[in-house]
Amino acid sequence: MDSELSVVLVIRLLFFNFLLLWQLGNGAKVNNGTTNIKANGDNTTIGALTDAEARTLRLLFKSLQSRNTTQFPLSYPICSTNMDAEIRCSCDNTKNRSACWVTAINLASKMLDGLIHSSISLFKNLRVLDLSSNFLTGSIPPSLTTLQSLRILNLADNNLDGTIPLNLSGLQSLRYLDLSRNKLTGPIPDSISDCQYLNIIILRLNFLNGTIPEALGTLSSLNILDLYSNSLSGHIPVELGELTVLQFLNLDDNNLDGELPEELGNLVDLQHLYLTANKFTGRIPETFDKLIHLETFAVGGNYLSGQMPSYIGNWVNLTKLILIGNNFEGNLPAETFSLPKLQRLLVSDVSNPGISFPKREVIPESLIYLVLRNCKINGSIPEYIGKWPELSYLDLSFNNLSGGVPESFQKLNKLFLTSNELTKLPSWITKKPKPSSYPKADLSYNNFNVKCTNEKCSGLAAVNILPTRSFIDNMKTEKCYRKHNSLFINCGGEELNVGKDHYHNDTSTSSFNLSPSDDWAYSFSGDYLWATVNASTLVRNSTCKDCTPETKIDNDFRLAPVSLMYYGLCLHKGKYIVTLHFSETLYSKGEDHSITGKRVFDVYIQGRLVKKDLNIKEIPELQNEVRKLKFPAKINEGSLEIKLFWAGKGSLYNPPGINGPLIEAISVTRVSRKLHRWEIALITIGCLLFLMLLLAFSLRMGWIGGRKLRSGH
Repeated sequence: MDSELSVVLVIRLLFFNFLLLWQLGNGAKVNNGTTNIKANGDNTTIGALTDAEARTLRLLFKSLQSRNTTQFPLSYPICSTNMDAEIRCSCDNTKNRSACWVTAINLASKMLDGLIHSSISLFKNLRVLDLSSNFLTGSIPPSLTTLQSLRILNLADNNLDGTIPLNLSGLQSLRYLDLSRNKLTGPIPDSISDCQYLNIIILRLNFLNGTIPEALGTLSSLNILDLYSNSLSGHIPVELGELTVLQFLNLDDNNLDGELPEELGNLVDLQHLYLTANKFTGRIPETFDKLIHLETFAVGGNYLSGQMPSYIGNWVNLTKLILIGNNFEGNLPAETFSLPKLQRLLVSDVSNPGISFPKREVIPESLIYLVLRNCKINGSIPEYIGKWPELSYLDLSFNNLSGGVPESFQKLNKLFLTSNELTKLPSWITKKPKPSSYPKADLSYNNFNVKCTNEKCSGLAAVNILPTRSFIDNMKTEKCYRKHNSLFINCGGEELNVGKDHYHNDTSTSSFNLSPSDDWAYSFSGDYLWATVNASTLVRNSTCKDCTPETKIDNDFRLAPVSLMYYGLCLHKGKYIVTLHFSETLYSKGEDHSITGKRVFDVYIQGRLVKKDLNIKEIPELQNEVRKLKFPAKINEGSLEIKLFWAGKGSLYNPPGINGPLIEAISVTRVSRKLHRWEIALITIGCLLFLMLLLAFSLRMGWIGGRKLRSGH
């Protein structure tokens, strides 16, 4: 394999040298240390590159090799005055045979690997450097920051590592900076403030850390600041409020904390504000009422609290409102449902008193996607919601809704009403509809009295109604043929033994499954906000041949979009220890930047919240062991309930975008009760009395000493 690779490299090098000589011999002739440049479309020589720049081009080509060995990525000629040329030159036409120089290098998506050669700094008149969407490695050469004429620097979507050069003060003409989708670490340099003409900064999807520089607030021309998915920490600098022409600010998926600065309300031109998946606390500032041009307001997956501001109803340009996964109170402003451009509205986990539907009928013109999950909504569902013209996705799960499912919901594509108090099914489920006339829906954990079969209710083929609350209650109280003192489940994996513990198979892909032995069950519900998955995606079963039982458990897991329930049945009455095994298998890869993602969910045992905002990555881990959490549980009626619930915190978009609870294994073992001192004393006294009685009885019967007496006669 190595010899074949060497041959390929030699052939590629020879081909490159041949092509370079061919190009130099056809219009780019070397003459007295210069390279002639021809005019566009004819053979007129209009100038010549200096020997230094021609030599630098050769160095650049040698360092930027192409993975495509059949076609060299650069077109002829090497340097052209054509505006769309890969290597563009400019010439001073005021003199005959005037000097020329390289002004633009456009080599995006050319399958280039290798390094960026430090000699690139010799292109003193370079205005555009675009090496994006390649496979370049190594670091960004510090010499690149001496290019005072550079206006566009795009190194996005490569494999560059190291840090951003600390001294950026030489890039005095820079307008556009894009270093996204690399592996850059370290801080954002304060010297970025010396690039006073910057309009666009895109550093998303790296591993940058430290705080956001206050100096960014001096970039008065900045329109776009995108720092999505890094490891930045600390507060948002109040100085960002001085970026009065800023239109796009994305700080999603970092480790930022503290309160949202009131000064951000000064960004009156702001159109898109992304602050999700951080650790922000406090209220949304009242000064945000001035952000009337907002099209996107996304603050989901934080710890914000207080009332949802009433001025949201005045943001008439809003298309996306993402409030999911916070600790808000009160009601959503009724005007929100009437916003003329609103397409996506996502809210969850609202308390005191919760959200209520508008009292009068409203008709949102553009609303497509509505999530009001776990918002303490009471009463019946208004029929008019199903009449909203563009609505296709509706999630009202985990509320206190009663009555029936509206007939008008038949036109939706997806419907989630899980865990409410609904009692009546619509006719499009109970009657036999056309195959395409009902939505994909989850109506489980309600109070439906389901008597129809799939033959009578063909809607059940797409609508998940089971389990109902009564079904779960009956399952828990069903008489068991045999009771157990323990339970072991290999979540998402095959049946196996680990020491003396027998782990059950858990590879079913259905939303509800009762084990063949009838002694445990699981169910999951919900839908991913952005990722498209099928049922089999929710079960990951390892197939390695040399896996030990322990490593099999580590590689198997089950995940769920919102709620994952496990039921232990047929367990003896008593006290137990519930051990939950976790490992962040999905948000762990550097190549897709998911390693910066946060999976946060809540854990309930027997209906009681035992762990809020659990982040798997933050669970203490012993050497060579998976992360485990142990919880005490008391079983009186023979059943155990374990619930993992995603309340919307943590990463919402981070690749692969599969949020929600994840678990590898469950072990439930009975606790041997320790005896009290008085119990030990009673048992001791009882044992002594028994021994004394036994001794007296033995003497009476002649079993002790009798043989000696008889032998003496």
